[in-house]
Amino acid sequence: MSLWVWIVVVTGTLLAVSLLVGLALAAILGSITREMSGLLELEEWTDAPLTDDRLAATELEPAPSSPPRRRPAHA
Repeated sequence: MSLWVWIVVVTGTLLAVSLLVGLALAAILGSITREMSGLLELEEWTDAPLTDDRLAATELEPAPSSPPRRRPAHA
């Protein structure tokens, strides 16, 4: 075989091997991602808007101001 045929064969082999390695890494990382997403707990109730009028009204009222507390003096 001529030199150019060897160059084409080696180049094609290297491309195929790199493609297979990339697909194997993608499969491994995909399985890790699926397992990690199973560990997350989505708490959709924390994102829900307040529907109770009493709770919604408390958000609009300012917090009551209280005098600052004094710390007892230590001897």
